[in-house]
Formats: sequence, C-alpha cells, structure tokens
Amino acid sequence: DTDRAYAGTRIIFLDTEKSNWTWDEEAQAYFWHRFYSHQPDLNFDNPKVLKAVLSVMRFWLDLGVDGLRLDAIPYLVEREGTSNENLAETHAILRAIRAELDRGYPDRMLLAEANMWPEDTMQYFGVDGDECQMAFHFPLMPRMYMAIAQEDRFPITDIMRQTPEIPPTCQWAIFLRNHDELTLEMVTDKERDYLWETYASDRRARINLGIRLRLAPLMERDRRRIELMNYLLLTMPGTPVLYYGDEIGMGDNIHLGDRDGVRTPMQWSSDRNGGFSRAVDPASLVLPVNQDPLYGYQAINVEAQWRDPHSLLNWTRRTLAVRSRYKAFGRGSQRFLRPMNRKVLAYLREYGGEAILCVANVSRSAQAVELDLAEFAGRIPVELSAGTPFPQIGQLTYLLTLPPYGFSWFLLSQEAEQPSWSSATSGPMVEHHTFVVRKGLEDIAETSARSVLEHDVLPDYVAHRRWYQNKDQPIDEVKITAFDPLQAASEDAMFVELSVRGGDRTERYALPLTVAWEDQTPHPFEAPLALARVRKGRRVGLLTDALASPALPQAMIRGLKSSRVVELADGGRLICRPTREIESLSLEDAPAIDWPGAEQTNTTLLVDRQVVVKLFRRLTPGVHPEAEMSRALTERGYTGSPALIGDFVRETADGGVYTLGVVQRFVDNQGDGWAWTLDQLSRIVDEGAVPHGQDQASVFAPYAAFAKALGVRLGELHAVLAQASDDPDFAPEPTSDQDIADWRNQARDEVEHAIDILAAHAGLSEPDAALVAELDARRGELLGRMERFQPQGERGTKIRIHGDLHLGQVLVAAADVQIIDFEGEPTKSLAERRAKLSPARDVAGLLRSFDYAAAHVARDVRLATSAGIEAKAQDLVRRFRDEASAALFQGYAEGADAALPPLDHSLVELFALEKAAYEVAYEAANRPDWLSTPLRGLARLAQKFLEGSRR
Repeated sequence: DTDRAYAGTRIIFLDTEKSNWTWDEEAQAYFWHRFYSHQPDLNFDNPKVLKAVLSVMRFWLDLGVDGLRLDAIPYLVEREGTSNENLAETHAILRAIRAELDRGYPDRMLLAEANMWPEDTMQYFGVDGDECQMAFHFPLMPRMYMAIAQEDRFPITDIMRQTPEIPPTCQWAIFLRNHDELTLEMVTDKERDYLWETYASDRRARINLGIRLRLAPLMERDRRRIELMNYLLLTMPGTPVLYYGDEIGMGDNIHLGDRDGVRTPMQWSSDRNGGFSRAVDPASLVLPVNQDPLYGYQAINVEAQWRDPHSLLNWTRRTLAVRSRYKAFGRGSQRFLRPMNRKVLAYLREYGGEAILCVANVSRSAQAVELDLAEFAGRIPVELSAGTPFPQIGQLTYLLTLPPYGFSWFLLSQEAEQPSWSSATSGPMVEHHTFVVRKGLEDIAETSARSVLEHDVLPDYVAHRRWYQNKDQPIDEVKITAFDPLQAASEDAMFVELSVRGGDRTERYALPLTVAWEDQTPHPFEAPLALARVRKGRRVGLLTDALASPALPQAMIRGLKSSRVVELADGGRLICRPTREIESLSLEDAPAIDWPGAEQTNTTLLVDRQVVVKLFRRLTPGVHPEAEMSRALTERGYTGSPALIGDFVRETADGGVYTLGVVQRFVDNQGDGWAWTLDQLSRIVDEGAVPHGQDQASVFAPYAAFAKALGVRLGELHAVLAQASDDPDFAPEPTSDQDIADWRNQARDEVEHAIDILAAHAGLSEPDAALVAELDARRGELLGRMERFQPQGERGTKIRIHGDLHLGQVLVAAADVQIIDFEGEPTKSLAERRAKLSPARDVAGLLRSFDYAAAHVARDVRLATSAGIEAKAQDLVRRFRDEASAALFQGYAEGADAALPPLDHSLVELFALEKAAYEVAYEAANRPDWLSTPLRGLARLAQKFLEGSRR
C-alpha cells in the first residue's frame, strides 16, 4: 500500500527508473523491483516462493540443462534499515538451492551473477564452495577493452593481481559482455568516461552504466582486435563465456530501444529472416533481423562462414579446439611476466607438468618483446595452433616479435626438438681447457697435450655431438688415430681421425680441427662447436670443428678443381675425385658459406648457393653408397637427384678406402617432402573439414600432383638403375626363387617379432589393445600365408635402389621433386646398403611415409573436437592416403615406362607389411606414444595381405 518501505535502497537503472516501487492498477498495490519496472522481484523470504523456484529449476534440469545462471543474487533478500544488497540471509537461500542441486543433479552447476569486485563476489562461492560453483568476474571485462584502448597491459595485470584465490572446486566465468552490454559499473568514473568516448562516442550506444554494442561494432569490424579479445577470453583464468553472434561477428541495431538493439535474432543463413524463423511476415518477429549493409544477415551468417575455412566462425572453432586440449587453461594458475615493453601482455598458465606461455600485443603497431624465461632454459616453445617449434630457450632473454594486435601461445615443451633451421648457439658457456702451442696445432700431437685432449676433452665433446651414434653406451676411450696438417685450407687446419670405444663397439669418426683466432672475423658456429682454447704467444683462439670456419669447405672445392691428393703421415692419402660436373662449376676463390641451423648425423654446408658439401662423420671401410649411387646417376644423366660434383676418400697405407664426403649441386627447393606434406595435409583438413559447396577432390589436387611427380621421378630412377651395365655392382640380376624365399622369411620374422612386442606391451588404449588381440589371434594364419607367399606378377629383376626412401628424403622443387640421400639405412652395413633388391621396397617406403604423415596430422591440434567435424577430418585423412597412393602408382608407371616390368603390388604389400612391423619395434623402443601409428598400419596391411592372398 505504500512506496516508503526500504527507504535508502539505491536505484540501479537511474536513466530509466525513478523508484524501486511501481503501482499496479490491477492489484491496486505497489510491487518491488530492483531493475526495470517490468521485472517484479520475487520474495525469497517466502518459503512458497523458494519451493516454486526449486520446482522450476528441477523442470529445466530434467530436460538436460547443464547449469543455471543465478541473476543478480546480491538482491534476493530485503531487510528494513539495510542497503538490501549482499545480506547474510541470501547465503541460506543459495545453500538451499545448491543442496537441492547436489541431491538430484550432482553433475550440474550454478553460475552466480554479482556485479561486484572479486573480493566481494568471493562470498557467493560459499564456505568451502557450498554455494555457487562459478561466478562472473565483472571487473576483468572492461579492463580488457581498456588495455586495447590505452595500448597498455596495466588494466589487465592490475585487476588480476587484485583477484583473490578461490576454493579449488570453484571457477571464475570470464566474458566480453553481460546482459548483451559492455557494463562499466566496475570501473571508476574517469575510466568510464574514457571507455564511453573510445567505444561509444555515439551517445545512442550508451545505456545506464554501459555500452549497448556487440563485440564486432565495438572493435570497428577489425578482425585483428576481435580475435585478440577472444584470445584473451580463452587464455585468462576461468571458464570463457561466449555471447551468441560473437563467433560470426554479428552486429547490432542501434535504432532499436533499450537492450533490444543487441538482441536481434541469430543470423543462421541468407534465407528469409536470416534462417531464424520461417514466419512469412518478418514484421511478426519479436525483434527484426539485422539488415544493415555491414552486419546484415545477407552479409554475415553461419551458413556462409561455415563454408569459408578462414571465417571468424571457423577460426573460433579451431581456437576452442586448441584450448580444449590443455588443462592449464581451465584449471591452471596464472603468472604474469614483466617485460619492459608495456604494450605486450605476457603470462604463464601452468598446471601439473604443463607450462603454456601466452603473449599478446595490445597495441596497433608491431612490437618486439624480451621475456625472462631462464627458469625454462632448455625447453622448446611449441606454438599451439600449428605445432610449430621455436628456438630453444636459454639463459638470455627470449626475443619475440608480434604484429599489430598479434598474439601467440606456446607450450614450453621438454620433449620437442629444435627446428631444423635453428642456431645451435643456445646453452651455457663451457669453461674450456687451454692448450699452449709454439709452432701450430701439430704441437698438440707431439706433447702431453695429446693425452689431455684424448682423456679430458674429447670424450665429453664427442658424447654431446649429434653425429656420435653409440649414445646408449658411455664412452670408454677416445684415441686420435690421425692428426695431419691441411695446409691447403689454412696453416691451422688439421685432419683428425678418432677411434671411439663405447661398450662392445669401436667406431671411427672424422673431426677436422682448426683455430678460430680472436683477432679474426668470427663465424656463428665456431664458438658453439669449440672443444678447447688455444694460446700461441699473445694470440688466443678457440680449437673448433674446422667445418665451422669457411676455410676448409672452400679448400675442399679447390681440391676437387685440381684433383688434389694429400699425403698423410701414416702412409695413407686424402684424394679429391671430381666428376665432369666440376667443369661447369663457377665459384669465386672464397665463396660464401651457409651453415645449417643444427647439427645432424652428417655435416652439410651450402657453398655460394651452388653446391652442397656433405661430410660423413662416421667412417666405415668400403665404398659408400651415397658417393657411389650419386656418381652412377650423374654419369647416366638422371635429373631426378642433385648431380655429383665430386667426392673425398681416405686411402689407408694397406689399400683400405673410407669415403669422407661428397659435393653435389644445390637444388633450390621449398623444403623436404615430409614437412611439405604435413603442411599440405593440414590445409586439406582445415579447408575440407567444413563444407565448401565444391567437389572435395579439388582439395587433394595439389598434393596428388606432387605424389604423381614423386612417382614419376622414382620410376625414372629405377629405370636408370635397371639399365645394362658392365659394372657388376650395378648390373641388374634376375630375381631368383631364393630371393623370394629370403624376402618373405625376412618379412615373416619381422612381423612375428612385432606381434610379440605388441602382445607384451602394456598401456595401450582400448581400441589399440583390441587390434593387438586380433593380430595375435590371427598370427598363425598371417605367418602361414607369408611363408607361402609368391609374387602375383612378373618377378622382374633385382637392381640397386634407394633403400631408405621416405618423404624426408625428397626435396620439393617447384612443380618437380628431387630424391636425395642415397646412403641407405645407417644402421645397416655398407654391404647391406649396396645390395640389389626389388624396386617395390622403395615404393613401400613411400606408402608407409604417407601413412605416418596422415597419423601425424590426425593427432594435430588443428583437428576440431566436435564429433561431426572430427569424423569429417579423419575421413579426409584416410582419403589422403588413398589419393596419394593412387597418384604415386600412376606416376611410377609413367616414369618406369617399358624399362621395367609392371610393379608387382603383392611385393609392395609384403614390403610395406615388413616396414610397418619394423616401425612397431622402433616406436616401442624409442617413442611408445607413437606406437599406435605403426600398429594400426600393421593391422590394416595384415588384413589387406590376407584378403589379397585368398584371391
């Protein structure tokens, strides 16, 4: 009967309401409302009200709703003489609601909406989290907008520092707008004026203490800022809340009153009413669909963006998929870094063993930032969206550059490998031993310094080199077996051979040495590859790998031009053996040298972008297949691999021969086939996993062209190697019954060994364990069929083949490919690597490489997690294997032409089965996380082999 009760209670919507009481003509009484007059409040003091509310709650929960948003909970209860906000009685009501929820729906949640500072909102989690499981973090929202407006990270870091710890069973909900608006209640008056001027200069966009605009208009349709805001939303502590329409960049209708302007219907398609309603008359809709030229449903809708792989919708879906893979985002702690550049926001999200670095540029200009990540020294940052590894973190600050409004997130991985191009200069400085010489390095060999070098320096140095292969055994002894001057390179260069014994293996390695003097121009790898210091009078330098300095590779090229022979102290010789290609080589006397980014099994240098110098570190007596095959292919005119310019051999006094290295033509390329395949397949998945309204075969066309070109080059290679020859090492031989028996027995033994390993392997997933059980159950049938295997086509001939062919041994060169690295499998003897075999082995190797690429991308973070999209993506990956294999076979038939019998597919299947079995053993011993890939390949190939042998 009166509007005098609860005097002094503040009015929230001052721009539209004059009182918290409104007269109702029908009831002839006043009713209470804390917000709009068309929103009467319920009296939760009345038990009947609470009972009715709980009944409504159960109704929706029974329908399957996962959670409920409790609106404006500070205002549930009124008491005379109070502010009627955050009263103690409110908590009893919330506990009653929570108790009812836990009793019948323990897997559901309550989300509290309390527009207050975080320390005040804390109370609605309850004691030990017995009220709401979640609560909105209101003050963070406007400060994300403020950080971008001011181009300063402070608003975000400041409010997050003020945010208290919450119960472990509770969570913040973070968001970019509430009740459809950017509410500015949790900012100062000065900050509110600044945000109004920045984001709502048109006063019609202002409402009460907020801004009634959607995200895209707030960001002025700037895709960079829209993505940045969503990135912040997805990486801050808490659970992100996405407002409908933000995922496609919907706009608003400022001409509609109140909040209606930001509540227009969802724009599903370009059909009538934006696909939201089938109403014949658009005027009959509660609110009209947006029809303006920039944000109208004809221009912006779900259907169109679903078909566009680069749309905001698909970017949002992919970004959500990445976030869902890491618990650190939803459960982890947040730790801010403090780089000097305040325009860059950097923080760590950590949970368990996960450490994720998030970096964002909140300014409109490109920025560089140096981050102190020394505590993570040795880790590799892996960019989450694409899985790209960045250079290793060291003790120095880590430099990143970011485009305008750019951002990145990195998993700080302890397992990832350095990118192949990355410099090897990271890591702590080594305290080197200093050798004193009078004449030159030969003094070391003639004095006690040799013993120091062998016992104190070389064992640790060799053990840490990538080219040292016996890493599973500690080094017992290192002996210098040759220490000869290389005057043609420089007065300080020495040819050094090492004998390294570890366990029951003794191996020989080449380690040419030189001195990098401090008074000479330094080169990037001289210091990282140094093993000691050298002092000659007042002159000081580093004893380092001679291939880290330009003098030796330059001298190697000059040696080939003059067919130089260097006599060694032990009666042996170093011989430079050129091919005819040397005649057309035009190099300066001191050509530029490019060093690789990291050490490899062999050391490779690029000289003047014309030739590649490769030094074989491990020395094995006999003819090396890399030099032998490259020479033969160059002499026969094969153009599918880099031409050989020459090689270097070490001839011992007793006539033994060791190949030291080769020099080949440089082929300008786009990288190796493995990396290129992963990139192409990822694009296929990204673009093909959503409907395009086009024939999906078109997305495979570029890769099919590559696979066909690879098949052509491989067919041509085998055709060249099948030519008649007077050289017994290259003369083709007919395939005998014994060859077939040897091949099938070798494959059978490998498969049986793999099944034994799988049967004994614990920790497999349920689907993989089922595959192993099936393989084991059919073991007898499979091995029996393999024992009886006979080729279905012509037996053909045995020829020299590549022997270790996979996509990593292929260079992508414009519309062509180049096959490289003919040294064979390093674990085999030279005799095994030089053996004549069936061409089908090389084909099988590439098929297995396609399978590995497919498996790699199937694990990639860019596969969406929703069931429909993931199924689509997995189907694309399977189809990739089929398309690539078919194109490879087609190209091979063209390349081989009539020089070879048609490829025997039954032999290809046998060798692919053997290769998959070998991969099982390798992955079980070295990368158990990857065991699923060869296991599934083995199971699929076994099934195919059994089906084929029945026909």
